[in-house]
Amino acid sequence: MLNKIMRWFYRMSWKKILGFGALALTVIALPLAKNAALNPTRSRSEAALLPKPQPVTSEFQTPKGPPQIFLVDHFFGKVGDATLIHGENLGGLHPKSAIYLAGQKITEENLVSWTGDYIEFKVPSGAKSGKLEVDILGKKASWPGMFFVTDQNTLSEIDLRKNDTNSKIADLIASNVKEAKELLLWLLIVNDGGELTLTPAAGVTIEQNSFTYPVGKVYEVRLKFTNPSNNLLRIEKGNQPTVGIARAEFVRNDGTLVPIKSSPLYVSF
Repeated sequence: MLNKIMRWFYRMSWKKILGFGALALTVIALPLAKNAALNPTRSRSEAALLPKPQPVTSEFQTPKGPPQIFLVDHFFGKVGDATLIHGENLGGLHPKSAIYLAGQKITEENLVSWTGDYIEFKVPSGAKSGKLEVDILGKKASWPGMFFVTDQNTLSEIDLRKNDTNSKIADLIASNVKEAKELLLWLLIVNDGGELTLTPAAGVTIEQNSFTYPVGKVYEVRLKFTNPSNNLLRIEKGNQPTVGIARAEFVRNDGTLVPIKSSPLYVSF
């Protein structure tokens, strides 16, 4: 039987062989695509700021001062997604140190990496949106932003969209944010190399400030509007290779926040 199959195969033209190969790949790919749709968005932070990932280890770097959190990358994620806390004096894995999301301790099974400069963890099952806090040997620090736990019901989104005609311009695009009246935004220039020029869209007012972290320069921007259109802000850069959204919070009239996600988070333009 095997010999008959082999003789039949050798008599086939190369076009037929390729056709059967493509069909086989399609059949194999269908369950893979289904699994990809159900899996987390990312199993690692994929952060532009992250050095080569290190495994969780018992090696401890004695802090030289109180812990600090500079950035949380990403500031949103689904259960199972990886998130990076970037700071200093974070020590390392230690029985007297812990990370909390909305008051829930991140257990060791959800830790990916922990060094003196960054902690990477996976969003645990049952997680809720809230503050990220670290407790390093009894000394605490929290990130001023809100971490949003997202799911298929999270519709509000912002994007950095590159301009088709000018390679140094991108637009901040919002969708499904009709109930929002204000946006607090952090724009990060990775490895600070210049300035940004920010121009609000018609009907949008802007307040801005800037400060510098070890990872780059942050523009803190507050945009206020009554009836937001899709386009909120035009961003023009100098020669910096990468600009990113490091924090974004839409605020309703009553002061509550609108859960939000962003794609892409960083744009090289």
